[in-house]
Amino acid sequence: MRDVFWPLAGTMLLQTVSSLIFLTAPVLGPELAAAAGFDGSRIGIYSALVFAGAMPVSLICGGLIARYGALRVMQVGMLVSCVALLGALPALTWLLFVSAVLVGMGYGPNTPGASHVLARVTAPRDRPLVFSIKQSGAPLGGFLAGLLLPAVVALAGWRVALLVTVLLGIAAVFAVQPLRARADDDRRPDRRLSVRGSWAQLRLLATSADMRRLTLASFTYASVQICLFSFLVTYLVDAGGMTLVAAGAVFSAMQLSGVVARILWGWVADRLVPARWVLAGLGLASALCMAGIGWAGSGWSYGAVVLLAAAAGATVSGWNGVFLAEVARAAPPGQVSTATGGTVFFTYFGLVVGPAVFSLVVALSDYVVAFHTFAAAALLAAMLLFPGFRQGPNRPDAGLAQPPENG
Repeated sequence: MRDVFWPLAGTMLLQTVSSLIFLTAPVLGPELAAAAGFDGSRIGIYSALVFAGAMPVSLICGGLIARYGALRVMQVGMLVSCVALLGALPALTWLLFVSAVLVGMGYGPNTPGASHVLARVTAPRDRPLVFSIKQSGAPLGGFLAGLLLPAVVALAGWRVALLVTVLLGIAAVFAVQPLRARADDDRRPDRRLSVRGSWAQLRLLATSADMRRLTLASFTYASVQICLFSFLVTYLVDAGGMTLVAAGAVFSAMQLSGVVARILWGWVADRLVPARWVLAGLGLASALCMAGIGWAGSGWSYGAVVLLAAAAGATVSGWNGVFLAEVARAAPPGQVSTATGGTVFFTYFGLVVGPAVFSLVVALSDYVVAFHTFAAAALLAAMLLFPGFRQGPNRPDAGLAQPPENG
């Protein structure tokens, strides 16, 4: 595991700060909405646009990573996101949404790039745990966003809070630079970029029933997760009557639970239960949590809301690392980044569709109906992952003979 430590630490740092950058606007949603003059429930449009920007980038990541190196592409992406986030400072609605698309374009390389780096140094049987540790950076970034940003808002205003995020992003880019020589030693500067590589990613999904089921499940799970992340603070403030600081603390509890849970589920999938069963079980638990959150604004005690949010963090946001390890297992040898880029394209599509649909349901009815709608979606997606819904055995040791990706 010595060879894994520093690549894992670097990719986890970038994951954490990328998550902080993306979640800055949703956590500051009530303040941004008041400053820009739009309804707080429309912050979901921002989240949707972020991943609309990330989608096309995920399809060209394979070629970019091969030519420039995974870590370099991730560093450039983070710088793009930092500059784009500054577009929210004038509090103009149209500029905020343009900023969202550009933040997403910077966010796009993060997951395929990290999978490429880690697949090269991690034994296949250790991938569920290693990938889950790396993915725990996402809720860790959310924890920081929910704890740090409202406190900065209370002290200095939301614009200063946004600038703090940008500075942390720039610092992370420089912090991982010492890892670049080894992490990107497989880059091929003479590699030509072409659209053909993007189609290859989609063809890989189309030819594998296993990959198709994983992709459809990730589309749905991602939709559910992003809606919880994007709307929880605004929902608790608007429907639950909480202050921004109190709602931010609930958000942080949810994210902190997700940090621990992602590592726990990775260990379970690595040692005890087949990863596919873990993913299916998380879908069922996510459905229950989303249904419960739909009622959390109707007079629940603060402690009960915190506990429910922590349960949601452990389930609704607990699937990502196990999922990426399953993609690495199911991918043909040497094509982990290609398979990851293809599946992440549709995962990001779920992140686009989810908030837009959630906002529409809220506009037509209320938050309760919206949360329950997505609870039903999580339940249906979980059913796809049970062994009876796919071909072939689901053995815990499947794919152990697959060698790590070499480029």
